[in-house]
Amino acid sequence: MRYSPEYKSAANAKLIEAGGALAKKSGFSNTGMMAFANAAGVTTGAFYSQFGSKADFLYAIVDHELSRTIEAFKGKTGKELERTISWYLSPEHAAHPEHGCPIPSLGAEIGRADDATRKRFEELVGNLVSSIEAGTTDRAQAWALLAQSVGGMILARAVASQEAQEEILGAIQAVGMKNLVNHEKTA
Repeated sequence: MRYSPEYKSAANAKLIEAGGALAKKSGFSNTGMMAFANAAGVTTGAFYSQFGSKADFLYAIVDHELSRTIEAFKGKTGKELERTISWYLSPEHAAHPEHGCPIPSLGAEIGRADDATRKRFEELVGNLVSSIEAGTTDRAQAWALLAQSVGGMILARAVASQEAQEEILGAIQAVGMKNLVNHEKTA
């Protein structure tokens, strides 16, 4: 059966959206093609008609998911940037990786990915840092804020107790905001 270009495009979008959420929640390597296809409500045949390999699918997920994170930070300065960082470092984001940034969930897997995926990730992370930098006017601070936030989220998701998670997220948020406020005073 032949499918229309519109159907193929919709299937592609569903696969990337549902696959990205599933990969962030369960891990990309731990999830099989059938699970990705089922999450999107398509067949594995539809999956393979869209993506030639699992590596191609990871590339598409990285591109889509990190682009969404960039949009969340784009144009944010002052209080808006603080609110965005507060959301990033929230218990809700820690509890629901499927709705958030792909870096804490998929960073290690991206590090083991093919060169094309890693190069695209590097490009997009550079764009993310530039978006954050626009709110801080300091590239080194933007990198540090991103690294603190990602690392804090990884630690928060790894601990067993809510108390420890809140302590980690609160500490990263307080230090990050303090540095942001201090930088704004000196700018």
